[in-house]
Amino acid sequence: MERSSDAHHWDTIYGKYRRDQLGWHAPVLQTSLNWILKYAESKNSPIVDIGGGSSSLVDHLLGHFYSKVTVLDLSQRALDDSANRLGAKASDVTFVCADIRDANLFLKPTQIWHDRAAFHFLFGSEVDSYRDRLKKTLATGGTFILGVFSENAPPTCSSLAVNRHSVTGLERIFSPAFRLLESKIEIHYTPTAIQQEYLYTAWERLP
Repeated sequence: MERSSDAHHWDTIYGKYRRDQLGWHAPVLQTSLNWILKYAESKNSPIVDIGGGSSSLVDHLLGHFYSKVTVLDLSQRALDDSANRLGAKASDVTFVCADIRDANLFLKPTQIWHDRAAFHFLFGSEVDSYRDRLKKTLATGGTFILGVFSENAPPTCSSLAVNRHSVTGLERIFSPAFRLLESKIEIHYTPTAIQQEYLYTAWERLP
């Protein structure tokens, strides 16, 4: 699927539903926030949230005084929603409307790469391209925090197929450039009470 059609798909989703009606919505992404607080070296550590959309994670990062936060998403509508919600604080955030699959995409070096939204929609060579961009962008010693649909999760999200993962499978993808630091299973309930099992992993970028 081309970027334009994907962008249209997500713009339509964000236009149709309120933020708190979206299947992946959570008032606080507690695991994500806890791990960023744990692994970020300082409040000046560059942080990028891939597929961050209208997620509240950026609100909480600003609330913890992180000063270099970037949110990347395919949907301009989602990014506009976040900016409007943040008000004056939006000027403290870098919003990037782009496709992580875009071979011409350039991201500034970062110390924390967070993704709870994009990776599980990637298949085949897209996975390899994502890993290669991650390797180029994340500083040595930096942390990659990933939340994906687990093997026990539903096979689709927002009418799109998802690539479900296990720890072993992720190790095959990201080793040896990344060392697994920790993992956990988290059960998420959508606004319509559908259960989704997320697999969270944190990785260190090795030299």
